[in-house]
Amino acid sequence: MAFTHADVAWLAEDDELGDLWCLTFVRGVSEVEALLRLGADQESIRPLTYDKLIDAGLFPETVLAGRVGDWTVLIEESGWACTEADKAQVLSAGTVAVAVLRHDYASDDFVYAVDGELVTYFNPKIPEWRHGSDPDRLNDLMREAGLDPDGVPGTGAEAPSVSGALLLAARLTGAVLPPESIRGPLMSGVVG
Repeated sequence: MAFTHADVAWLAEDDELGDLWCLTFVRGVSEVEALLRLGADQESIRPLTYDKLIDAGLFPETVLAGRVGDWTVLIEESGWACTEADKAQVLSAGTVAVAVLRHDYASDDFVYAVDGELVTYFNPKIPEWRHGSDPDRLNDLMREAGLDPDGVPGTGAEAPSVSGALLLAARLTGAVLPPESIRGPLMSGVVG
């Protein structure tokens, strides 16, 4: 399926999840396994709705996990653990992990990790500054998503930062988090 910006607009443009969140897609592992890889305490894993997470102030320590096709999606409200190098490496061991961080007060991030290796990671506002073992691997997909990997450094402020990163994630994974999915209940675990 050829995803477009319209498919990710509810996350990129609306404030459904607020101004600080991280979505991480992990292929072929269960919700519980993904939470355990992230460091969740086994005893804390239980079903939870997004509204209960917010109303009870359980974030950022509690992470939600749901399924979209063959992917588990980790939802960090006001958190960004999945974009940290060590966490991305553990999450992607034997599989693939793709993370998108929206952080309106600092910097957004995009992470693509395969089998424990950080392949490509960058700030979507300055996609020309990429890092990783193969920072150019996603260049064609980045262009299609509106993230110019060849731009002049420091001039990417007008790029569709979060929207482009979410679209890139959708095209890499073949999965988009549907709006109704965050209402849950989802699995959750305390990781902090």
